[in-house]
Amino acid sequence: MAKAKNESIKLEKKKISRPGVHSKSKTSSLKQSKNYKKSYKAQGR
Repeated sequence: MAKAKNESIKLEKKKISRPGVHSKSKTSSLKQSKNYKKSYKAQGR
C-alpha cells in the first residue's frame, strides 16, 4: 500500500530576530571591518 501524502500541513519558517546584530553574514567586504574577508584569496585577484 502506498503512503498517504498529507500536503495540507506545511511548516512555516519563522523569521529569527537577532537583536544587536545587524548583519546576516559572518564576513564583511569592507576593509575597515573586523570581519573583513577577501572574496578571492588566489593570486592576481
